[in-house]
Amino acid sequence: MTARNNTNTKTKSTLADRYIHTVTRHLPTDGRDDVARELRGTIADAVDDKTAGGLTPEDAEREAVTELGDPITLARSYGGRPGYLIGPGIYPDYIRLMRVLPAIVLPLVLVANFIAKATTSDEHWGSILLEAFLLMLSVAVHLAFWVTVTFAIIEWSRPEEERNRPLDSWNPDQLAEVPGRGVGLGETIFGAVFAVALAAIVAWQFGGVGGNAIQVLNPDVDTVWQVALVVLIALDAVLAVLVWRAGRWTPVLAALNVATNAASATLLLWLLSRDELLVADLPGQLEEKFGWSADWSVPVGLVGAGIVVVAAWEAIDSIVKARRDAGGAVRS
Repeated sequence: MTARNNTNTKTKSTLADRYIHTVTRHLPTDGRDDVARELRGTIADAVDDKTAGGLTPEDAEREAVTELGDPITLARSYGGRPGYLIGPGIYPDYIRLMRVLPAIVLPLVLVANFIAKATTSDEHWGSILLEAFLLMLSVAVHLAFWVTVTFAIIEWSRPEEERNRPLDSWNPDQLAEVPGRGVGLGETIFGAVFAVALAAIVAWQFGGVGGNAIQVLNPDVDTVWQVALVVLIALDAVLAVLVWRAGRWTPVLAALNVATNAASATLLLWLLSRDELLVADLPGQLEEKFGWSADWSVPVGLVGAGIVVVAAWEAIDSIVKARRDAGGAVRS
């Protein structure tokens, strides 16, 4: 009988202590003792009530602890550590930063790495672009990780009474103007950077790549047409900025986009039809570089179809967006 009582006492003490320990270890140090005393009293009262109702001490204790629920959840009600990495108070600041920072940093990383490699290395431009893209992905992962860790540290180090407060006080001056549908900053930066990078690649090709790079475009094309093509491609960057400033695609901007795409496609198709756009020894270069068979010729028809499809897609897309945004602006 004595052994049984000792066993019951040990079971009761161990279960209660384990529960109280789990709760209090998620609380600030200065409040743990008070919470522990309160929980011991609560569990003891519940056990007394349940044993008076006919339960054994073991069952009464287990039922009392079960009714208190998950100890980590209970700890939060006492002001314990939050059960999330980033709480509602600073989450809007986190989202805003995660939208703006990658849109600014990642295109700069891509372009800077590409330009640095293209001007100092004899690698093929495709390899350089792939390396720059992989570096951009690596930077994106690190950016997301360290920004999240920083905000999580801020969240967990804030006093409980400040957890629902933002880092900066909000005021109405932060409200943006209401566009039709809106054009995001990230979309604008990506479009502008892509256009500039493409124009730079075309200019580099027309200037003669040299080294171990593959010459695709004919460097003997008349300088006037070289400059015209580079300018038309670079105009896409200017157009992207104009669309962003306007807040939407307007009919005028869509018309400009159609005009630049039509002009670029016309010039490319004209040069292609005269066998002046691409170098004649492209199969031989690919054979020397990659060991591919040189027993083929450039499919001019397929290249021309690709040019038409890309230009038509860009033009139609801008027209659709302009009509959609005009409808949104009227409804607003």
